[in-house]
Amino acid sequence: MWEDAFHALVGCRAARKVWKLIEFYKDIKLLAHQDMLSVLQELAGKRKKDDLGLIIPVCWAIWYARNKVVNEGKQEDPQITTARAAATVKSYLRIKCPNVQGVPSQHNNNQQVWNPPPTGWYKVNMDAAIQMENSKAGLGVVIRDTSGKILAAAIQITGFRGDVACMEAEAVLFGIQVACQAKCDPIIIESDSLEVVELSLQRKSSMAEICWAVKEIQAWPKNQSKASIQFVPRNYNVVAHSLAKVALDFESPVVWLEDFPIQIMMLLSQFV
Repeated sequence: MWEDAFHALVGCRAARKVWKLIEFYKDIKLLAHQDMLSVLQELAGKRKKDDLGLIIPVCWAIWYARNKVVNEGKQEDPQITTARAAATVKSYLRIKCPNVQGVPSQHNNNQQVWNPPPTGWYKVNMDAAIQMENSKAGLGVVIRDTSGKILAAAIQITGFRGDVACMEAEAVLFGIQVACQAKCDPIIIESDSLEVVELSLQRKSSMAEICWAVKEIQAWPKNQSKASIQFVPRNYNVVAHSLAKVALDFESPVVWLEDFPIQIMMLLSQFV
């Protein structure tokens, strides 16, 4: 028996778990056994405009999660479904309403200066965050395609060996590993460490400990049909830096390929 739209998007148990995380669930649960148009009309008279703007993204996120179960057999956490809906709203507001209060404009939002790669390429941004008092360093990696879609995110904690550039070089190597795991090729590596980039491009030389990592970076493109590394200012690299700070609270490396936990999805949604 085919389920109707109301049951799929509102009435079924999985959908209700998502709606329970929304502030206006108390209104939704009173609208049982109606068609979706009637539900929207009822809510229009009860809720604020901002609430109504979240309803369609929530329905879309529920439908997306439902299809993952049907087509892939993967059950999604309701919190992730809710976060996906909120991220969709934020993305829309940044694009369509850049001057709306509470939504950073393109000139004020540091991450907006990130530029997508050419068609068919992937950009791999990485960074290191240092915690001097504990002699720890967090490494963060994010991979995006030409549309800006985040395909992979990764974190790793390591020991801080007293040289920031050395940690930045480790972050680049970690980024290359994640790109290989995500099967992203060809890639453009972006690092906000000018020293690491110039050493990797052989524009300068060094006898410091960083050399071992740089040699590995230099060896990697030889096995690729197309690859490059380039310097970007820190404000191009906000997502990777945020992930690097998160890594400081983890004990082991983690790589996420699109299916992000709620903590990471909420962080990434700030930069969609």
